[in-house]
Amino acid sequence: MGKAKKRSLNQNINDKFQYMTRESALNLIVKNIDDRKKIIDTVTLFGFTAEEMLEAGVEYEDVMALGGLIN
Repeated sequence: MGKAKKRSLNQNINDKFQYMTRESALNLIVKNIDDRKKIIDTVTLFGFTAEEMLEAGVEYEDVMALGGLIN
């Protein structure tokens, strides 16, 4: 396999946000709520509201801890 083809395949493997939908992003937030660094970018990218996050199963205290990041 040539260098260019190998590099192209590796780029697609490491691309996490290629197929991320709004629902999958919300599930990612619920799973990783303890790791603030991972979820801050996702919350701001999709513009989640407090209601959406609470309905998905995030605890009230965690939603309020995000403060100004959510609408």
